[in-house]
Amino acid sequence: MADQSRLNRFVEYFLSFGAFPGESVTERGRRRIFVGYAWFGIAITIGPVAFDLRAGMPWVAFFESLIIALGVPGLFLIKAKPRLFGAVTNLALMVVFTIQLAVTALLGGLWPSGLAVLLGLIIVLAAAIALSLRAALWWFVAFIVSLIYAAVIPHWMDARYVIDDPTVDAVLNISVTGLLTLAVVLYFARQRDRFQKQSDDLLHNILPDEIADRLKVDNTMIADHFDDASVLFADVVDFTPMSAGMTPTELVGLLNTLFSVFDGFVDELGLEKIKTAGDEYMVAAGVPTPRTDHAQAAADLALRMRDYVAANPIAGHRLEMRIGIHSGPVVAGIIGTGKFSYDLWGDTVNTASRMESNGVPGSIQVSATTYGLIRHQYNCTPRGTVAVKGKGELETFILVGHS
Repeated sequence: MADQSRLNRFVEYFLSFGAFPGESVTERGRRRIFVGYAWFGIAITIGPVAFDLRAGMPWVAFFESLIIALGVPGLFLIKAKPRLFGAVTNLALMVVFTIQLAVTALLGGLWPSGLAVLLGLIIVLAAAIALSLRAALWWFVAFIVSLIYAAVIPHWMDARYVIDDPTVDAVLNISVTGLLTLAVVLYFARQRDRFQKQSDDLLHNILPDEIADRLKVDNTMIADHFDDASVLFADVVDFTPMSAGMTPTELVGLLNTLFSVFDGFVDELGLEKIKTAGDEYMVAAGVPTPRTDHAQAAADLALRMRDYVAANPIAGHRLEMRIGIHSGPVVAGIIGTGKFSYDLWGDTVNTASRMESNGVPGSIQVSATTYGLIRHQYNCTPRGTVAVKGKGELETFILVGHS
């Protein structure tokens, strides 16, 4: 385990070359794979240099050794001055491209050199990773030109060195090119999957799963009618005067702590959080997936919210909740094309909001409709009538607990 840890630190040290403060996850990944490319290229060049020296091809060995002689200082340069990463990368690609052209000429062309120019594809991939797609396209054009050059160079000049059978070199060049190409493809496939998952997770955090899945298939207006649903509104009693004496960090922290607990209750009960607005929290039961026990589920949530706040100080504050529930038909959907959210409309929503705003601090007020749905499973006490804008006087009840 200790040896593995040391190895990880060793690898991490060399892959960190060129890192700069504030780089994004994407920039970090692209930089690291390019730096890994460079170290791998330097490492595998040592063998051919030694072989070519023993084989009596000093000029080939000289040009190949430039990869090491210039590559290592270049990497340490971008470690010391990350802002030079682009310039050093362009220079490195030009050096490697020129070297493989020189080696191709010294050995007599395309096949006699063991397809040395095939390594130009690695340059194209490196440009795509470290620079831009536009740079990669220009380097691909250069690669095509190098193939033509390798094919015609024997007609212009004689080879300085002759290899009896270049097959082994060709296999090695193809293998190295294929290996690095595979590494890049796997990296980008992994990045695609990772970002797709992040995108899906974000979409599912914003919208109900069913709605998110529908949007991914058909990005059109969504509008659904539900005959039976329950809507719950909750807010913190006297939150406005309390928040006046809090810093922004304290204010947001308190609401985040409180609503995170509520979110957990919502998930456990299979309900749907619709939105928060200031200190107001809105939840629907029976939307977007219909359920016969929507009123009971909303009542369970309300009791959990009330009891949790009563028993636990939130960020050092003792709070009281005012909660209201009403049941009935609703329209649910998404409107607009930007920053959209899943929302509910209809008289049921308005009445549920009035149940909360005209409720009793520390209590759960339910409408007569909701009471009729839950009265056999829950204890409720009559409160009397409350004035509801546009509805007149409505009979209400206070939800006390389970029967």
